[in-house]
Amino acid sequence: MKQSIIRSVIGFIFYGMLATGGILAQDQYLLGEEQQLQIVVYVMGEVAKPGEYRVSDNTNLVELLSKAGGETDFSNLGSVLITRPKTPSALRTGNEPPQNVEKEIINFNVSDYLKKKNGPPPPMLQPGDVIYVSRNKWHKWRTVAAVMRDLAIVASTYFLYLRATD
Repeated sequence: MKQSIIRSVIGFIFYGMLATGGILAQDQYLLGEEQQLQIVVYVMGEVAKPGEYRVSDNTNLVELLSKAGGETDFSNLGSVLITRPKTPSALRTGNEPPQNVEKEIINFNVSDYLKKKNGPPPPMLQPGDVIYVSRNKWHKWRTVAAVMRDLAIVASTYFLYLRATD
């Protein structure tokens, strides 16, 4: 009971700051359906469902990747990059793009986190974070195999044509 009252008071205070344009900019945090503050983050690269996500402000990287459908067959979870604007003014506040944005790049090894018992916790997300999951080396082999397959089909068709015209 006490916790729900405390949450309501904190939510009311943060909502008041949002409404009056206080410490937090209005488009960085949103009051979600669960009465929790939400942030907007972006996921790109080798995840099942890349795109823009609205998540609660206490979401970490692994939770977001899970919400984005998890890894694909060609995900490199050993090097997931988080690009984070260093200042809140760097976030979108209107139609004009920000100029000379300073950013911080965080590299986190999700594979190690999931496999090991001890290690650093996954980073907590902040408004405007862009998460990029790169491709692993198997993707290159798949591309090479597809090209070889296509060349074999073209060569086979050509040799069949030559046989038929003889």
